[in-house]
Amino acid sequence: MVSHFSHVNNSLAIGRRIELDLKYHRMCLMNPFFHAAGVTASIGSCVSYGSTVVLPSATYSPPDNLTTTVKEKCSIIHGTPTMHLDLITEQEKRGENISPEIALFGGSPISPHQLETMLKVLKVKKLKNVYGQTEATCMIFSSKPGEDMEKSINSVGCLSDHTEAKIVDSDGNVVPFGTPGELYVRGYQNMIGYWEDADKTEATLGNDGWLKTGDRFILTEDGYGKIVGRNKDMIIRGGENIFPKEVEDVLITHPKIAEVSVIGLPHERLGEQICACVTLKENYELNLQELSNFCKGKMAHFKVPSQLKVLKSLPKTASGKIQKYVLVKQYSENISIK
Repeated sequence: MVSHFSHVNNSLAIGRRIELDLKYHRMCLMNPFFHAAGVTASIGSCVSYGSTVVLPSATYSPPDNLTTTVKEKCSIIHGTPTMHLDLITEQEKRGENISPEIALFGGSPISPHQLETMLKVLKVKKLKNVYGQTEATCMIFSSKPGEDMEKSINSVGCLSDHTEAKIVDSDGNVVPFGTPGELYVRGYQNMIGYWEDADKTEATLGNDGWLKTGDRFILTEDGYGKIVGRNKDMIIRGGENIFPKEVEDVLITHPKIAEVSVIGLPHERLGEQICACVTLKENYELNLQELSNFCKGKMAHFKVPSQLKVLKSLPKTASGKIQKYVLVKQYSENISIK
């Protein structure tokens, strides 16, 4: 449950961060309405500052998203990283004359390589990352007006106004700046609680008002943040803690790979082994040996995937987030674990 106060003020804050207060914009909204990004970051912010939200189609459609961006002269394109990658693929096929000012994204991690591709193919001038959770209305961190491109590419932005954040270790102790730990946040945007679930609310949102995000995070002294990974997604291989995102950020730079999700699968001796689930760009093939050779020198040897699954598509939610748990369930059954 999120209050009207939180929704209205978070919409205003997002609008300022994405510069809706500086000029009139037309936003192509690829996100669904039921997603916090659709309700707050798009509709809420545009209503607050008098900009226009353009809806490409009744259901998600990359061709319609590109056509709408061109036809309606949209200056902002807004979607999850997956939606932007689909738009990139569509633009590479069609080569439309587009140059939107802003690419607005959030909802799941995106690699620096993918952001650089976005700049090159979609010809956007500014990258606007919004990191948050539905439990925090929408935005916790986001890109700031006037920040340099290096920060836009290598962080999830700066802490939102009127918001506190801290990084803690497994015992709940605050760690120094630049040290990974779990992100806790406190501010006006935190939820009231989970509907009719007092136990889950208490576990996530303590009496002190700190919301436990479940995200492994790094916070710098200037207020900028970087996602390391989700605590629940961490892979423990032979005693080594491995976050899928650090492996995914390397694999996505392979010229044949279109999308990637790294998961942990059971292993009798090591506890877990690393499996790379990928989709490939058109007319390409990839085997495990080639992938292993590509990884040499780019990551520690124990992080190199020992299994490769090449798929036609990755399972996703309606809002475009890759469903790792579906992959884990599918490939944990009837596999060789020795």
